[in-house]
Amino acid sequence: MILALTLLGLLFAYSLALPAVDRTVAFDRAPESVARVYERRLELASAMEELPAWESAALAPFVPAGAHTTDDAIAAFRLVVEVGHKYREENSPESRAERELQLDGLRARSAVLLAANGRLAEAQGDLDELGRNGHTSFVAAVRALQSGPAPTSELALAGDGWIGKVSAARARGEARPEPGAAVRRALTWARGLAGVVAFGTLVLLAWLGRNRPDVVVGSIQIPSLWTPQTGFGVLVRAAFLGGLVYLGFQTWSAAAKTDVPHYFTYAVASIPLLWLTRRHLARPHRLEIQDVIGFPASATTIALTTLALFAIDRIGGGAVATAASGMGAANPWTFQVDEFVLWSTDAAFAIAAFDRLIFGVFVVLLAFLGILYPSLRHVHGPLHAAVLTGMLFAAVHLASLPTMLALAWSGVVFALAVARTRSLLPALLCASLGGLFETAFTGALYR
Repeated sequence: MILALTLLGLLFAYSLALPAVDRTVAFDRAPESVARVYERRLELASAMEELPAWESAALAPFVPAGAHTTDDAIAAFRLVVEVGHKYREENSPESRAERELQLDGLRARSAVLLAANGRLAEAQGDLDELGRNGHTSFVAAVRALQSGPAPTSELALAGDGWIGKVSAARARGEARPEPGAAVRRALTWARGLAGVVAFGTLVLLAWLGRNRPDVVVGSIQIPSLWTPQTGFGVLVRAAFLGGLVYLGFQTWSAAAKTDVPHYFTYAVASIPLLWLTRRHLARPHRLEIQDVIGFPASATTIALTTLALFAIDRIGGGAVATAASGMGAANPWTFQVDEFVLWSTDAAFAIAAFDRLIFGVFVVLLAFLGILYPSLRHVHGPLHAAVLTGMLFAAVHLASLPTMLALAWSGVVFALAVARTRSLLPALLCASLGGLFETAFTGALYR
C-alpha cells in the first residue's frame, strides 16, 4: 500500500507541474491545431444546445464540450500565442511573418468570442496587439459587432471555421449557422457509446440482481505458475526493448517526416514481450500464449461480461476524471488530441488506429493483466494487487492527472475482472471497444 500511495503522490506532483511543461511546444502546427480543436468543440457545444434536454444530459459525459468550452478555448488560444512568441524561431518551420499572422488569427478568435459573450473589455489586450500589427479594420469591426451589424469582410482574420462563421452571421444580423457534418457524425458515435454503456449497465444490474453468479470463462492461474521475480524480469526486459522500438519509430517519423512508422509501431514493439513471455513464462510450464490469455468457454458469457465491464469502466472512469478536473487538476488540450490525428491522411489514420487498437491494446493488457497482476498475487491480496496494477498502468501513460486517474480506475477494474473471470478477454474486448469509440469520435469530430 505504501507503493500505491507513493505512486498516487507522484501523479499529483506531475499534475501540479503539468502547466509548466505543456506539450504545446511539441506541436509543429500549434496555432492551426488549437484552432481546429476548439472550433470543432464550440460547434459541438452549439449542437448540444439544440438537442432535447434529456439527450443533452445523457451525452454530456461522453463529449468534450459544454458551458466551459468558450473559456477553455480563449485560455488555449492565449497560451499558444504566448508559447508561439517564446519558441517561434526554434519550433516553427514557417516564416516569422506567416507565424505571426497565425498567432494574430488566434488573438482575433479570442476577441470575437469575448465580444459575442459581452466581455469585450477582457479582449482589450488582444485588440491592442492586433491594432499594433496593422489589423485596425478588424478591431473596428469587432467593436462594431458588440452593438450591432458589422462589415463581414473585415472579420476574415477570425478564420473560416466555426468562430468565423458565427461572427459573420452575427455581423449580417442572421441566425447562428447549423453545425456541420463532422459534428453530426461525432454525435452519432457519442450516441452509440452512450447506448452501449446503458445496455452494459442493464447487464450489470441483472447480474447483481441474480446475486452475482460465477462468470469464470477462462483458466488463467492466479497467482501465476511462474515466480514474481521471473514475471517482473520479463516485464522489465520487454519494456526496455519495446521502448527502444517505439522511440526509434518516433525518431524515424520525425526525421523523415513520414507517417509510415505509425502504421506498425505497436505491432513491432509487441514482439519482444510475446517472445519473452513464450520463452520464459509459458513454455517452462507447458503453456502457450493462449493459456496466458485464457480463452473462454462461452461466447455469450464473455460478451455479456464485456458489456458489464465496459459500463463499470466508463461510468467510474468518467466520474473520477470529472471529479479531478472539478478540483482544479490540469487537463490541457495537448494531452487530449495528438497532432497526428488532426493532420494525417485518412489512410494513415485508419492504419495507425488498427495498429493501436489491436496490437497496442493487446500488448499493454498482456503485460499488466496477464503477467504483472498474476505475479503480484504471490505477495499481495486481490484488491491490493489490483490497485498496484492500476496505478502502474496509469503511470506509464504520462497523461494529465484526470486521464491518469481514469486509467488507474480502468486498471483496477480490469485486474479484478481478470481475477473473477480467469481470462484477459473481457478486459481486452472492453479496452478495444472503448478505443474504437474514442478513435471514431475523435476522427469524426476533428478531421
